[in-house]
Order: sequence, then structure tokens, then C-alpha cells
Amino acid sequence: MWPYFNVHDMKRVLYAFPYNPITLHSGCQTRAYTLLRYFKDRGMKVDLISRQGDWERISPEGMEAIRNSGLVEKAWFWFRKPLKKNPITYFFNYKLKELLFKLKLKPVKGAVPNHVNSYSQQLFNDILQHNSYDYIIISYIYWADLIKNNPYIGQAVTILDTHDFMSSQHQRDKGFRLGPALGDEVRRLSLFDQVWSLSQEETYFFGQFVKGETWFHPVVVEKAPPAAADTPEKFDLIYVASDNRNNMISCEWFFNQVYPLLPATIRICVIGKITAHVPSGLKNVTLVPFAASLSEYYDQSRVVLCPMLAGTGVKVKVIEAMSFGLPVVCNNHGLDGLPNKSSNGCLATENPAEFAEYIQQLLNDPVFYAQQSAFAATCFKNNFSEEIAYRQLDAALGIKPS
Repeated sequence: MWPYFNVHDMKRVLYAFPYNPITLHSGCQTRAYTLLRYFKDRGMKVDLISRQGDWERISPEGMEAIRNSGLVEKAWFWFRKPLKKNPITYFFNYKLKELLFKLKLKPVKGAVPNHVNSYSQQLFNDILQHNSYDYIIISYIYWADLIKNNPYIGQAVTILDTHDFMSSQHQRDKGFRLGPALGDEVRRLSLFDQVWSLSQEETYFFGQFVKGETWFHPVVVEKAPPAAADTPEKFDLIYVASDNRNNMISCEWFFNQVYPLLPATIRICVIGKITAHVPSGLKNVTLVPFAASLSEYYDQSRVVLCPMLAGTGVKVKVIEAMSFGLPVVCNNHGLDGLPNKSSNGCLATENPAEFAEYIQQLLNDPVFYAQQSAFAATCFKNNFSEEIAYRQLDAALGIKPS
């Protein structure tokens, strides 16, 4: 356990997160945004490392918005590799260095991808040489090796925010090998003083193998304000998702196997990048590729859908639904990361017919709907409220609020 310090003591954080943390298009971005808000609330100063170019399309305006958000002091946006302006310079300053770097890193065949290269390591080290930090937080094991045997870490507490159990996420990759992948993931996790997980299951699993402390830190979702009494009810079902592989598979399952079993009168709203993978011409299906705020859509909906056939970690869309007191119909993976697997407002099944029956029961039985809505609200209050999440983060970081 790290020694406690008073919340008024100024602490500095280097936070590496590979996406735009203030555009809340996905659960991982919600996670990042709420962590940045926590750091600000605790009076901590944060420098951010993110990425750009072919890795992440953050516009110059987006970068400026991050810098002006009030959540970070400094922000760096890395390219995956240096721009190729001069072939000779590019070869000697990057390609040759990268060859030697990989020989030293010794990548494990069949393991989870490792995004650390000579260029990112050089940029990271340069930041550490010119800045001093109390905490260094890396998101995802892809970049864990940035701190491996790094002489510039100083006295900083190193933290890996896992987001997901990546050996599970990549198990369908070509060339994946379970043993080497698990071994290398544990090796990377063990580089850190602390490992943060979004689910209690992953916290327990990692805790059996890693050397440092393991902490369960659920996603922080702001409690939704009550909807206005005159808010129109435009949708029966709302489905929010990005377009990662697991979501695309699950979306196809829902619209091919469940949707045909539902009455044609049911109104469905689909939000996010997953809209690009919804079959065209479906009756009563509204597609919203981008929504600046989800609140108005949740307020106008009755039931949340979370088809999820694979994946690990808590599903942020489920937590968001709970914050609005909305019942959820999901597959069993929709329950991942929830402390209690029943009486939580989620109805889970792998059977398409049963999935459709749950939806219709919620829409047609007011008493059943009210019961599930109350379960969802109580689960959120007891497990995912800001107060509880902040208390857990305080304990991990050694903060003693005044």
C-alpha cells in the first residue's frame, strides 16, 4: 500500500490513452474521460499521451479541444512511426533502429500484439527525461513495455489500466497461441506496481499471477438526471455500440436471429459506428451514426439492447443503462464484470427466441418492467456511482481526501 497524501498535495500524472478521451463514442473513452475528471477533482495535474495518423483520426481541432478541455496540462499526439520525409534519414533514424530494437525486445510469437517500437520508446523516454511524475498510467498491455527496464521512471508509481483481458480478446487472431499469449500478458502486467481492471473476475484472475497490486476499478458513469415529465417516448429499444469485431458479430446475430421474431411495430434506435453494419431497409429501425449526447436518446427509450456473444470486461453501455434505470436484454457476456449476476436489471440469454421474449415481456408487462427498472437503478447506486468509484481510486493512489 502506498503512503497516503493529502488531497491538497499537488501530484502529477502521466496518462497514456490511445484514443480521444473527450469524445465519448465508446466505453473505453468514457473510462478515460471519467478518470481525467477524477484527477481534476482531486487536484492532480495530468499530462496526456495519445496518438494520431493511421492509428487514430484525431483532427487538429480535436487535439486543440483536448488541450483546452481543462483536464490536461500538456498533450502529445504520436504517430505510429516517424514521417518518411527523406528515405536515407528514415532508414538510419528509424528502420535500422527498429530492427535492433526488436532484437532486444524479443517479441513472443503467437502473443497479443505489442505496439511498442523504437520510435514510441524514444518519444516516451524524452517526456520522462524532461518531466517528473508521481504516477505513470498506461492504458492497455499493447504499450506495457514502454516502462520495461526504463531508467527514467524515477520514483513514479507505475499503473497499467488493462481495459480488457487481451489474450481472450485476441484468441481468434490468426497465429494466436494460448500458452505464449497468456505468459506474455502476465509478463507485461508484472512490470507494473499496480494493475487496474474493470471487472472483479479479471481482478481475481490477474491477482493469481502478477507481482504488483491488483485493483478493481469499475467504469465511473455519471448518474443520469431524471427525464422531464413531458419527454416523448420515441423508441422501444435502444442499441448503442462501436464497430469492433465482437460488436459486429453480435449485431449480425441480433438482426438475423432475433429481429425477425419481434413484432414489426417495435421501434428500435441504433446509435454509433455499429450502424454501418445494420442491414438496410429494416422497418421501424432508426440509425444514428453519431450522437453528441446519449442522454436524450436514453430518456426517449424503454429498454436497452446489449447483444454480446464474445468479449471480456464490463460493458459500459450496460452501466449507462442502469444509470437511467433502464432494463437491459443481453447475452451472457453482457453480465461480464457485474458484481451481482442476478436481480440487476439485466435479462440474459443465448437463445434468440428467449431474447425476443424478454423484450416483449418488458414492453408488455408494466409490473415486470418496473421491477427490472428498480433492480437496474439499485445495482448502479450500489456499485457504479461516482462516490464508490472515487473511494476505490483514492485507496489505490493513497489519497486521503480532506
